[in-house]
This record gives sequence, structure tokens and C-alpha cells, in this order.
Amino acid sequence: MPPSTLPLPTPKIVAQQFFLDPKACILIGITALYLILVRCLRYRRANSIASPFTEGKRPMSSMTTQEASDIMTQLQSFEFPYSMNKARSVALLKAGGIPTMSKLFAVTGQNNVRNAGKRAVDTEILLRESQTQPRNSQRYMDAVARMNYLHARYRKAGKILDKDLLHTLGDGALEILHVIDSGEWRQLSPVEKCAVGVFHYNLGEDLEIPFTPLRSSESGWQDGLHFVTELIEWTKLYEKEVARPTATGDQYVRVYVDSAGKKLGKAVTSLLRQLVGLDLDDTMRESLCIEAAGPLLSALVTAITNARKLALRHLSLPRPASCAYQPVSSGLNTDGLYNFSHGGFQPWYIQPSFWSIWSPGSLLLRTFGARKPGSKGDRYRPRGYDLKTIGPSPQEGKGIEEMTETVAAWEGRGTGESPFGDIQKRKRYASTIE
Repeated sequence: MPPSTLPLPTPKIVAQQFFLDPKACILIGITALYLILVRCLRYRRANSIASPFTEGKRPMSSMTTQEASDIMTQLQSFEFPYSMNKARSVALLKAGGIPTMSKLFAVTGQNNVRNAGKRAVDTEILLRESQTQPRNSQRYMDAVARMNYLHARYRKAGKILDKDLLHTLGDGALEILHVIDSGEWRQLSPVEKCAVGVFHYNLGEDLEIPFTPLRSSESGWQDGLHFVTELIEWTKLYEKEVARPTATGDQYVRVYVDSAGKKLGKAVTSLLRQLVGLDLDDTMRESLCIEAAGPLLSALVTAITNARKLALRHLSLPRPASCAYQPVSSGLNTDGLYNFSHGGFQPWYIQPSFWSIWSPGSLLLRTFGARKPGSKGDRYRPRGYDLKTIGPSPQEGKGIEEMTETVAAWEGRGTGESPFGDIQKRKRYASTIE
């Protein structure tokens, strides 16, 4: 006789058995509580940021410089550290898509494999310092004064146009909004976009960049949101007007992108170029001579991005204060300098330590050919950087007197003022006189 066979349990029976298991019930309960906790806490910081300006409490035009700085800090250190870093990198790359800028990089000798790594890190450091420090702090003033000095002779010679600087400023704002809104677990609120606008308005004034190409430059802007919207609108139009494929733009990408994967072969280099191209619109991608990504790579990146969004939104608790991301060093080292802690292919200003050498990120970079922190002795300045002297080798140690005068003119200014609130007050006053 054939052996008797027991009937297979149906899905309904399996589910009943699972839910009747005490351990399964505990697991379900813990999971449900965790998901509820994530939902309750995930948006708390965003609500706190927006709270002073919602429900008719205050107009966004009253946002002060200090409030905008505090919001920028929260975006960088807690909410979107990855995207804020990515936005800086994309904006810096796009500068090479403007022909006048890429030609300047080539003429000054900064667009070659030997010098490009340091130039990129120096520029990133100055931007990080200006984005993360209060406007009335010594570090902010030194960083912006240093940028002014490094730009001054090229502006005077007409090699850097005011519109090019306005474009660079606008790209910084554009990429913050674009990268976060397209790739993060939530979009920026109008209040947060207003803070981005207030910050870039102040930075543009400190960099002595004329805002005259913007539509409301004569009448003034209602608030930071109005300003950043016009700035981004103009930036996109300027790119379409002047961005063209050039030999210097192509060389710019070969130095900054191709060199990263050259030790791993042409296939890896091509993949890196296509990945970079995914972050650019057609105008800038073509201007930088970067090929478009194929449909398979585009679909894969989209799937990874969407999975990350869902995981952060529904499964991840907000970053606590104890784990705040530090875009720059919090203080001076024993040599009176600042160390950089964010590795790249060349470890400029990174102090050798167990973590900087053996962390997963450092090991991954070295598989692509990155240098180890501390290699080649003092070649990569492991002692750190000085904001008063940082920059290309020919300018190191120069400009201190000019910078001191610039900083002295800024000292004593407050950060409690509302730049767009003052504009509105002047407009109201002018209307009463008329």
C-alpha cells in the first residue's frame, strides 16, 4: 500500500499559527511600535524649523541671518548631510562647464592631475567653512575674505566675470534644492528654502557679487524664498546661454573624474562618467562632454535612490545630537591649524589615525587608487590648513594684509538683522514718501 500522506498546511493555517505564537506577537508588537516611533519623530525637526514662520506667526521676510545659519546647520549636520555634500561636489564640477571658468582653470595651471586635487579640496574647505559658521564668526570671515582675495586679481583682469561668480553662487543654491528634493526622504519646506536664500544672499554680498542680472534687483525681494527662486531661474538661463562643449571643459572632467578610476580600467572610468552625468541636466552634461547613462544604469540608480528614500522615511530614526555630522573640524589642533576629516583620492590636510586609515570608506577609496593619509610625508599637509593662507601654491602666504582689512570692515556686524525684512521696510518707507 502506498504510504499515507498528510495534507500540506494552507497559507491561512500558517498565518493563524504564526499569529498565535507568543514570540511572533511580541515581534509584531515591537515592530509596530518602532514604526510608529519613527513616524512620530522623523518629521519633528522639520516641523520645529518651520514652526516660527507657519500659521501666521511671522512672515518669512523676517528671517534673520542667524536663523538662516541655524537652519543651514541643521540641514547639514542632521537632516541631509549626504545630499549637502553631494550638492557641493556637483556645483563645483559644473563650474567647469562654463567656458570662461574652464579656460581660467587651464591658464592658471590648476587643471592638471598634479594641482587639481589640492585645488578641489581647498575650494571645498572654503565653501564648507562659509556654509557652516555664523556670519559674524572669525572662521566665516576668514574663509570669505580668502575667497575674495583669490578672486580679486582675476576679476580685475576680466578673466572672472561677475556673471560667472553669480552663476557659481546660484549653482550652490540650485544643487542644494535639486539634490535634496529629488533624492532625499523628504523635500525642503518653503522655510528651509528661504534659509538657503538668505544664506546665499548674504554670501553673495560678502563676495561682492552684483545681483543686477536678477529680475527683482531694483525693486527688491519679498524674502529668501523669492530671492533663491529668481537666482536659480537666472542660473539655469545663464547655463543655456553660455555653456558649450570646449577642450578645456573636456580636460576639466578628465582631470577631476577620469583620474579617479584610471587604475581600474576604461570600463570603470566610463561608469564613473555616466554616474556623474546622471546628476547633470543635458545642458551641463553636454558642455562637460560627459556621455549619457544607459537605461539600465539609470533604472538601477533610480531603484537604489527610491529604496534609500523609503528606508530613511519609514525605518530610520532621526540623527541624534550626539551623532551630528561635522562638515569641518570643530576646533584648532595642537599646531594651531584645522584638519580635514573627509577623505578623497588625495588625503589633503587629513591627520593620520586608525580611523582615517582603516575606516570602511578609506579602504574603499584605496581600492580605487586613493592615497593613504600620511603617505608621502608632508606632501598632503597632514598638519592641517590655515584659512589665512589656504589656496594655490603661488598665493600661499600672500594676501594677509588685504584679508585683514576686509575682516576689519566686517567685524562688529550683527547676525540678528533680517536682510529681506530691511528691504521691505525701505520699500514701505519709499512708498510713503511718494
